[in-house]
Amino acid sequence: MNESNKAVAKHKEYPHIEWVDLNNDGTAFEIVVVKRDKNNNDLYFIKTEDLDDIDKRRLISVLRKRDAAKYELWDLLDNVTLANGENALNFFHQLVRVRTDSGKILIPGSGRAGIALRPEPDAIPVQQEAKRGPGRPPKG
Repeated sequence: MNESNKAVAKHKEYPHIEWVDLNNDGTAFEIVVVKRDKNNNDLYFIKTEDLDDIDKRRLISVLRKRDAAKYELWDLLDNVTLANGENALNFFHQLVRVRTDSGKILIPGSGRAGIALRPEPDAIPVQQEAKRGPGRPPKG
């Protein structure tokens, strides 16, 4: 995983709230981690500065659930109906952004996605062909 997708600090009281250097410029933002994609290291998040007081209270009520730390937030939100009758995941989806492993910030579902960065060449296991005797032509 890219170093900038790692949390600088995690909130002590609430799971899923972290401080992350989103722009890779040494400035950490407080975010709510909705999901971490293990396939390509994308980070789905909501900046807490984008939330008004009502939305913050709505999210905190979800984060206070006793099993909140066991599940990704997108799963928790999908199982919550807000007081306005709307599904919490559908409601908060408009605020979700994606930070790719390379550092690009995207809107989810925009037809673009991050790709996992290649590991270092020495980290790729090299399969060696079975050795054949000298001068023996390959089968085939």
